[in-house]
Amino acid sequence: MKQKDAVYSAIVNVFASAGLTFNEGMDVGPTMKDKTYRAQVQSAIEAGFTAGTIDFEPTASNKEKMSTPAKLTQYVSGLISNWIRKDERLNGNVKYEAKNPGTRVGSSDDQLKALRQLASQFKHDQVKFAEIQKHITTRVSTLQAEKAKSIKVDLSVLPAELIADLGLETSSN
Repeated sequence: MKQKDAVYSAIVNVFASAGLTFNEGMDVGPTMKDKTYRAQVQSAIEAGFTAGTIDFEPTASNKEKMSTPAKLTQYVSGLISNWIRKDERLNGNVKYEAKNPGTRVGSSDDQLKALRQLASQFKHDQVKFAEIQKHITTRVSTLQAEKAKSIKVDLSVLPAELIADLGLETSSN
């Protein structure tokens, strides 16, 4: 079962066992602030991960998230919050929009991570901090450019005039 569906199912089950009315598309956020209901959902999701019934990619960083009961609890808590915010079946039928889009750019890039750590060490030295910030800005731009290159655009659905104005060629030419 996908994690999104596991959270949805656990919430629906908790509502049913508590005798609460659940309608798909309602905002469950206020109800899920109740520690009792939240703990029941948390327990169900943790049991699903432990039993292997919920999808989980066994990457190195994911294995770390499951390495101790405390880390599993922390991961599941974030997972629940994430899907209560993002799943329209649980958030009042509202399309999710990131509060600060683009802030995670380069979060998996080791060079950018090191630059940001270095910047935090020099935040009181304006000259060195500014120099490091220039490198951070350059690295972010490079990463965004690389990402843009990897995006595949179906030019065949665009107006021929636009394609000609941009000097692009379609694969059918």
